[in-house]
Amino acid sequence: MTQTFTIPNKLPSMNDYQRACRSHWSKGSRMKRETQDYVGWCIRAARLTPIASPVHINMHFFEPNRRRDLDNIASFAGKVILDALVQQGVLVDDSQQYVRGISYAWGVDKGSPRVVVMIEEDLR
Repeated sequence: MTQTFTIPNKLPSMNDYQRACRSHWSKGSRMKRETQDYVGWCIRAARLTPIASPVHINMHFFEPNRRRDLDNIASFAGKVILDALVQQGVLVDDSQQYVRGISYAWGVDKGSPRVVVMIEEDLR
């Protein structure tokens, strides 16, 4: 079974998060919490069903341009997305026992930046 949800707009990068943490610890904490809450809202809106079996997750980032580094985009956003999936009860845990693989893809869509997350059950 495959489930998909979309996160409208671009998410903060690791550089954004580190900058917030360096300015004051509470700013970094607030950024992660607010971003995770936003992703959680997107998950609830998609009405995903809980998955108890191992999964493979594909995150496709559509950025408005090519300015941000790919690793900076995926590192913070990936962490927040996985944590939100666990928080919302879609995944049991984000450990290697339940998340067997994560893949990333990037594209440019100036008019509609977003993240499309596809969760596929790993039936091996």
